[in-house]
Amino acid sequence: MSLDELRDSWNELASKDAFQAVLTRSAPTRRRWDPEAFFRTGVDEVEFILHRVRELGVERGSARALDFGCGLGRVSQALCRHFERVDGVDIAAAMIERARTFNRFPDSCTYHLNETADLRLFADRTFDFVYSNITLQHIEPDYSRGYIEEFFRVLEPGGVAVFQLPSELVPDVRPRTRSSHALPREACRAVIEAPTALRCAPGAVIPLQIIVRNAGTETWSATSDHEGPYSVRLGNHWRRRFWRTVRFDDRRAALPHDVAPGETATMGLPVTAPETAGTYVLELDMVQENVRWFAQVGSKPSRTRVTIDPALAPGTVEGLPKFMQMHGIPRPEVEALVAAGGGRLLAVDDDDAPGPSWRSYRYIAQRSR
Repeated sequence: MSLDELRDSWNELASKDAFQAVLTRSAPTRRRWDPEAFFRTGVDEVEFILHRVRELGVERGSARALDFGCGLGRVSQALCRHFERVDGVDIAAAMIERARTFNRFPDSCTYHLNETADLRLFADRTFDFVYSNITLQHIEPDYSRGYIEEFFRVLEPGGVAVFQLPSELVPDVRPRTRSSHALPREACRAVIEAPTALRCAPGAVIPLQIIVRNAGTETWSATSDHEGPYSVRLGNHWRRRFWRTVRFDDRRAALPHDVAPGETATMGLPVTAPETAGTYVLELDMVQENVRWFAQVGSKPSRTRVTIDPALAPGTVEGLPKFMQMHGIPRPEVEALVAAGGGRLLAVDDDDAPGPSWRSYRYIAQRSR
């Protein structure tokens, strides 16, 4: 994803729910963020990070700090309690605009739109402290390498940089078991999150990414055998007026792992739009193969209104939610980047921000020259 694409994605996410875009709530408990609670997480985070720096015996300056990937200013505002001046930078104009409305320290906190692959708006040796969390993980490595180099360029000698970045994917060791029985009715309950409306060209392939929660009473077993009996999968139906079925389904997606009651799974399901123009309903439901569709016993399927528009260019799909890509740089390479920038690595702490699929670290380094 280019920087322009990244900028557009973040602007779109910010226009829908900027709080959720910055800090994603888990599907089972998702609700809108209370602004006070949202910014309180920044206070807790900064207190923890600065305490960790003190534990390492570092005497940092307190004149000026940089929050890279500031979003709504969740961390920038908290840094104002510890530094005389704070600068927040972000690639999304929508985020910067909102951050300015939440700025409680207008005399000491400034937000900057930065759409370039560097930090040229700041001179060398400007900051005592540089901080970045849950930002570099969404940037292509070619860009994030450059930003890490920039962190050390803009640091004062003796200044400290703290930044988080995934290293590599880890194998998914969650169980994939085979069921030997039909699920009871009360186990066939699902909450399916899908777009509410889409517009696409006739015959376009719609690459859906669907979040499914097990709202039933038993674990759904995943099986690697595509024809395995009793496996639980995600499928779809295309309907028109009066719920008339025009296509029973396109294909079915297997669970990536066993899903216990209350747990969620993200599933990719590419479906093909009808060729005839008009308005359709794309219905998504879980099915236990050779047994039943969950809707047959009262589970609520998701329904997406899809408009087939022949005026759109072939293959066009509009209205899909943005999903931020995850990227990493291997730890040895990051350590080499720190050294090349004149940094001395103080600590590398384990980090769980990207979730269980990634091995991730928080790097704490001091500019030594």
